[in-house]
Amino acid sequence: NAQNDDVLFSNSFTSGFNKLLSNIDKKAKFLCIKRDYPSISKSIKNFNFKLVELGYMENIENLILRGVIKHKPNVLVVSIVQYIDGLKLNLDFIKKLKQQFSDLIIIGDGTQYCGSEKFDFDQSGFDAVIFSGYKWLFSGYGNAVILIKNFYYEFDYNKNDKELINNSIEAGHLDLFSFGSLKFSISLINKQIDYISSETKRLSKIMLGGLKDRKLLDSKIFSRQTHSSIFNIDDKDGKLHSFLIENNIQTSQRGNGCRVSLAFYNTENEIKYFFKVLDNFSTRQL
Repeated sequence: NAQNDDVLFSNSFTSGFNKLLSNIDKKAKFLCIKRDYPSISKSIKNFNFKLVELGYMENIENLILRGVIKHKPNVLVVSIVQYIDGLKLNLDFIKKLKQQFSDLIIIGDGTQYCGSEKFDFDQSGFDAVIFSGYKWLFSGYGNAVILIKNFYYEFDYNKNDKELINNSIEAGHLDLFSFGSLKFSISLINKQIDYISSETKRLSKIMLGGLKDRKLLDSKIFSRQTHSSIFNIDDKDGKLHSFLIENNIQTSQRGNGCRVSLAFYNTENEIKYFFKVLDNFSTRQL
């Protein structure tokens, strides 16, 4: 739910985000989460903006609200789903935050989220959302989408007008084959998004229950009403990651843990197998 001229393209979240930053005056003050996707803080620092990084805590919404009140930033940048542990931001909170602080520009990283459920950009509290297509859009590398509301262009710290900003974002060559993959994926996902969303949530609930029973997740995850399909299990020495890979379970090492992600095409039997392997690993460690 975005107007055609609100949709722009880039090669990746990082390149698109950097194009937005290049059009913002250096006097702007930014706020982000310290453990968020590294490209967020690194890009802001590379452009020498004043940046406040908030420490991670159980209630990320309260953390952001207190940060906005205390530090009075001009721009908030936050991932809708945290890439390390899958913590999912409350989108109603973002909408209320925008209503409360109408001059605050809110930019969202949707890479770990977009494609997992229906998302109404027009009704959201975000002024801009950027997401790469390699994750839940199954579109490979080299493509990303930038959604921008008209209010964003009216931002006092923008150095250029809408036309100049948009021209700078889409300047240079874009891989048309890669965007063909994105178009193909979106056409299929649009037809199946209700199933994708419900099935992923169902499987994630099963996974969450099993990990909770084994006390393998950070307590802050259990206290939240909703969570994504991404989970992070403590694994400082990397032994669990290696053991899961050996048993044909694909994981990623993120932070001090082992990240496991579920998609709609996974099955309950695969989750049962995962817990069987996990229990075998735990027995070995005793």
